Amino acid sequence: MYAVQQSVLNKHYTLKREKRIIVRKIPIALLLILSLFLGFSISALALPKEQEHAIQSFVNEARRISGTSGISASVVVDGETYFFSSGLANSEAETPADEETLWELASVSKAFTALGVLYLEEQGLLSLDDSIADHLPWLTFWYRGQPVDMQGVRLYHFMHHTSGLLLNSEPGLTLQGGVEALVNAELAFFPGESFAYGNGNYNILGLVIETVSGQSYEAFMEEHIFRPLGMTQTFANRDYAVATGQFAQGYATQFIFFTVPRDARETESRVPTGFLISSAQDMARWMGIQLGLVTDIPEIFHTIIPRTHESGHWVVQWDGYYTAGWFVSAEGDRIDHGGLNHSFSTFALLLPEEQIGITVLANSCQTINATLIADSIADILGGDLEASYRMGGIQIMDVVFTLVTILGGAFAVIFFIFGLRRRKQDERQPRTKKRIVLIILWSVITLALIVFSYAFPRTIIPFGSWSFALTLVSLSFLTAFVALALLSASITWFVAFPRRRE
Repeated sequence: MYAVQQSVLNKHYTLKREKRIIVRKIPIALLLILSLFLGFSISALALPKEQEHAIQSFVNEARRISGTSGISASVVVDGETYFFSSGLANSEAETPADEETLWELASVSKAFTALGVLYLEEQGLLSLDDSIADHLPWLTFWYRGQPVDMQGVRLYHFMHHTSGLLLNSEPGLTLQGGVEALVNAELAFFPGESFAYGNGNYNILGLVIETVSGQSYEAFMEEHIFRPLGMTQTFANRDYAVATGQFAQGYATQFIFFTVPRDARETESRVPTGFLISSAQDMARWMGIQLGLVTDIPEIFHTIIPRTHESGHWVVQWDGYYTAGWFVSAEGDRIDHGGLNHSFSTFALLLPEEQIGITVLANSCQTINATLIADSIADILGGDLEASYRMGGIQIMDVVFTLVTILGGAFAVIFFIFGLRRRKQDERQPRTKKRIVLIILWSVITLALIVFSYAFPRTIIPFGSWSFALTLVSLSFLTAFVALALLSASITWFVAFPRRRE
């Protein structure tokens, strides 16, 4: 689903990107020519005040309209870094959000895990062509009722979401235990035949890192990735992040109006795919590393960072491709990845041709549209100072489903009471053919609503369930179906009894 969304976004913003490139390059070229005549050099161009003001205003507007507690964005442009924050990291403690606030990265975590695997490959300790059986010989999958030959399932299948695995690891377990829960999972397609985004892929890669390195995933990432890259505010261990006192409280928005604190469920088994923690400050450095602007890093990363953006022969093409934790447009001029988890939203956007890197971090997932924020900031950098935030699809559906819950529940009570009054009448009319047809019709509608409400998450997320869907959407999505089913049942009850004879 995320891949389809990215394909649409890539097409939508292609023309805007081209316009931004032209608008930005003309004044830069003129300034550079002027510098030759005046005999001075320009190392970096400061962001115009009107653009800074427009971005800050937009971030404030996005927080207000979405109802999100706090947002922090980092912008790398022209070799300079800017931070834009709004709202609170913790509403109860009234802690303001800023560039040092720590946020869960959700699926933006995948790029770090992929980098860890490539680091081990560069050290000669594994190869992306390795069979998963070489590292996790006990891991087995099934496809169409038959066991899969795991010798043919390669590490690159997991890195590029072409393994056919759509399930995620079970929460509340160790990384080892979470991956063990995937044993004998049924694949959606045979490995290598297609692309489908599945979180379990990166948890498996995280366990491979542990197996090959002989270290825990957390210790490996700390020692070989975060600290060498100078990312001192990035953590794989949640307890370490909390101990800093900078960790943002996550929130969930329910029924439009209510924002309540919500902590992630036990996540140890899912850290490699979606629960790394970082700040806007560290993410700005990360984006600078991706763009090649940050050079004070070990030489090995100068080699492997570019590889994380390359497609390779194994990637199934769409309007772009999935690389090592990044979605990359077919032309390579847009590299991005978003993330949603229980109570945080993230989006990281790279525009290599323009040397722009934007990261958006927020402590809500149901209502905020982090993708729109990042793209709108890019538009402002391109000269569109009139960019405005609008409600995302999930937030609009929350509004609709909240109204359905209220109205459906109210009418269900009304029809039930009227039906109860009819039932108490002393004299009854015999049930006519028309009444029997109505009873059957409404009974079928009620049953259909119950079946559809049960299956609804699977229409959005393969192998989805309400327990998982409600970590990403408002409770109103479920209560709307319950209200409609109750309304239908109440109407069935109502038509089952005739009106009293006059």
